[in-house]
Amino acid sequence: EMTSSLVGSEMCIRDRDSNDLKYYTMYLKNINLKRLKQLVSPLLILLVLVLPVTVVSCEDMMGNYLEKPPGGDVTEDTIFSSRTQVETFLTSIYQMGIHSNLGYASANSNVYSNRDENIFAGACDEAETCANWYRMNWWNEGSISANRTDDSRFDYRFVAIRKITVLLDRIYDVPDITPEYRDQLIAEAKLIRALNYFEMMKRYGGMPIIRERLQLDDNLKIPRASLREMLFFILQDIDEAYPALLDNALQNLRGRVHKGVALALKSKVLLYAASPLFNTNEPYMDFGTNNNLICLNEPKNMVWWERAAAVADSCIRWAETNGCYLITDQGVDANYQYSWEVYDNPEIILAEKAAQGMGCWNRPWSGIIPGSIIAGSSGTNGTTPLLNFVRKYEDRDGNKVEWNGGDDLQAKLASLDRRFAQTIAYNLSWWNSQTPEVQLWEANEELGVAAGKHINDCYGGFWLHKLVSPSIMRPDNQEPVPNSTLFQLNEIYLNFAEAMNEAYGPDDKHGYKYSAREAINIIRERSGQPAILSGSGIYSDFRELVRNERAIELAFDNHRFWDVRRWMIAEQEGVMSGAMYGIKIYWINSSPQEFRYTPYLYENRTFTKKMYLHPFSTNEVNKGYLIQNPGY
Repeated sequence: EMTSSLVGSEMCIRDRDSNDLKYYTMYLKNINLKRLKQLVSPLLILLVLVLPVTVVSCEDMMGNYLEKPPGGDVTEDTIFSSRTQVETFLTSIYQMGIHSNLGYASANSNVYSNRDENIFAGACDEAETCANWYRMNWWNEGSISANRTDDSRFDYRFVAIRKITVLLDRIYDVPDITPEYRDQLIAEAKLIRALNYFEMMKRYGGMPIIRERLQLDDNLKIPRASLREMLFFILQDIDEAYPALLDNALQNLRGRVHKGVALALKSKVLLYAASPLFNTNEPYMDFGTNNNLICLNEPKNMVWWERAAAVADSCIRWAETNGCYLITDQGVDANYQYSWEVYDNPEIILAEKAAQGMGCWNRPWSGIIPGSIIAGSSGTNGTTPLLNFVRKYEDRDGNKVEWNGGDDLQAKLASLDRRFAQTIAYNLSWWNSQTPEVQLWEANEELGVAAGKHINDCYGGFWLHKLVSPSIMRPDNQEPVPNSTLFQLNEIYLNFAEAMNEAYGPDDKHGYKYSAREAINIIRERSGQPAILSGSGIYSDFRELVRNERAIELAFDNHRFWDVRRWMIAEQEGVMSGAMYGIKIYWINSSPQEFRYTPYLYENRTFTKKMYLHPFSTNEVNKGYLIQNPGY
């Protein structure tokens, strides 16, 4: 509950926070301990739980603290009595305040990086989440409601915000900290607060703003702020944080926020503010006197697109001088896959770092990998891309690809944009060394052909391969850490292209380094797609080109579910509403090996206008401080 998260646990900080301490080190579990031992920078202290100097190894440090029983020896005064203690407290803010785009919990903790259990690709035209118990299917059924809410981190965000207000209130009491380092920790806390408020903004619109720590005798029923007020609060936190942040943390302190993260977050915040969902005085549903809670409540204002373009340009320029760059040296058949498969590669600006290694039977892998591949037999699980999304891939010459059925499936698949094969597992494609061939054909009694090994529950005719490390095998002899990237440089180029096109058109640089067209072509060319030098190629206009490129490049990275709603196209046929298609695959002959495919209607989905924003739970609304979003 929000009030207990903000106040109740704060007033019992002696109990609550001492109990939290045993979980702080979960933030470290994917850190290479050998590397940690080699680092000597005092800044690293944030990323490890500091214990007395007699401790001799990182393993001992973590082990001793995990074995420490909850007790009454840690108080708020203890936490702010030294630099090492306050760094420990900040680590807990990271743990509560940095989310994951993948669904899982730390294996030995009750603190989840994401309790959604799966990715939200299955709630839009990207894919189908095969197991019907996942909450993504609530969106497809149109049954999302105040009693079926999907925001699993609602309470965590307010716990993080409470902790941040405590840190901002008490950090000046720490005796052995320099003003410069104190300001850096304040900046990190404010940036994490901005991130959490943005995550709420994109779900709900305006939310209660907690600027300072609350006491029990304060008014705890804080009403929702207007969307405009909340937007300005987020931007203020980012701007105040920026000067004191590290220039970057891409070498020895990955997982720690820095100037590049601030610019990336601000770019995204402004992009959402500029988009049709919010940048209007006529919201998606009339909310009467409360319209200002769900939109900026003014006529469309181009200044938001202009500001979004300017900040994205600043982020691209930051990257150029801080060792962050697009992957272009692996070849057009591998650049894209390298950018998401190789952990801590130079394209990543910020990745969530709280998880331990997870085996193939654990989330997030069990919700993405099909049961037939995990178990070697049938199983209701996995994420299957839909034909609705596969149709977005051009061929390698930049032409539109028709999917009307035919006897040339393998030839068609081989002709697609190279990013297709680096994202999606298709018939006869490679999965890993244990499953060298994915088999997705139907049984054919006439030819005496048995069904492919991996066809069970493959409604789309494809399996999602992106996000899954090739090292995941059965049984759980490999347990890779989930690579949950929150900000990556390819996204910033696409943010820039979208904002520039909306503000100035495709070819006006407006004093920046690139035009919208140049930014789009940089993304296309690194994967071997031809540059579009004039016009908009096969697309009706340049906006459609930008949106399609964003869909392909950021596929399954927790963007499209939000993009189609901020663009207000979710209700269009085949996006989050209406017919969703897959393909059926049939063996024709073995030499040469070729297959016939037939599109088929998999399901019809329901989307209503209220679903452009999320509902608050009935439990929260009944507390009397939240006005429910319209339609719920």
